[in-house]
Amino acid sequence: MTSSKGRAEEMELKYYKRAGEIAHRALKLALDLVEPEEPVLDLCQRIEEFILNNGGKPAFPVNVSINQVAAHYTATIDDDLLIPKKGIVKVDVGVQVDGYIADTAISIPLDSLQDDLVEAAYRALLAAINVTKPGESLSFIGATIEKTIKAFGLKPIRNLSGHKIDRYTLHAGKSIPNIRAGWGTVKKGEVFAIEPFTTNGAGVVEEGVTVTIFRLRSVKRIRKRSDLNALVEKLWTRYRGLPFAKRWLLEFIPKEDIENTLYELSRHKLIDSYPILIEQGGGLVAQMEDTVILYDENETINLTNSIKLYEEIKYR
Repeated sequence: MTSSKGRAEEMELKYYKRAGEIAHRALKLALDLVEPEEPVLDLCQRIEEFILNNGGKPAFPVNVSINQVAAHYTATIDDDLLIPKKGIVKVDVGVQVDGYIADTAISIPLDSLQDDLVEAAYRALLAAINVTKPGESLSFIGATIEKTIKAFGLKPIRNLSGHKIDRYTLHAGKSIPNIRAGWGTVKKGEVFAIEPFTTNGAGVVEEGVTVTIFRLRSVKRIRKRSDLNALVEKLWTRYRGLPFAKRWLLEFIPKEDIENTLYELSRHKLIDSYPILIEQGGGLVAQMEDTVILYDENETINLTNSIKLYEEIKYR
């Protein structure tokens, strides 16, 4: 007879696999949609709608980060940004099913000059997944990523890393670095997003001034602010502490109130903000990412398999 713990683990795996399947398909849609002069707002909204229409929920806003922007850009309310004719586009997608999260990303070169950046990220992800087994050190996985990227004459971004995932928690403590660093090991049953970043720049990112993504950090009630308390309750009910886009607030408050509301939420320390991350040396950035579960001693399951999508477009 299957124990209650065994049944719970089977249900968790079912939800993780479902989230991974939806994320994989959403990323495949992104490959079809990304083309020069495509509005980034349309791209984000169509992928997010696809996730919702297929039984999942976005675990965070779709990130579309272009060229020197490494991460944390999602479309704004009236965004007029277009996909450029040259360069590199990174699409990062997260899906949650009942709080079980799959996080995946792929880079799309818009001209052949960026092929090595993407290939290096792909090779690094493949190598990292191959060594991610129960008991392996986080430092060794990071060293594997670093060695693979440097073999291409490129740099890993040393202050970005993969991360352990828990239910409703994107960053659950442990990190998988992109260089030889860190301490600790990966363990059976844990779930990780592994995400090598490559660059021809300095190998470091810094925060920009643009902020389009936020996360509820507290549900404490503020005296004499029933408006904020009501909004916080709605945000918690909808997102449970997962990141949300500024444009998603249109569902709850008028457009003209959004900036002031975000200011008040921040002033009362109710939200965290995530500025865009820009390559410090102005270099171009590529990213590949998959979510894996260390199912047992001999099997690491790739839940999202962006690797397969990359191989499909590479050998088209």
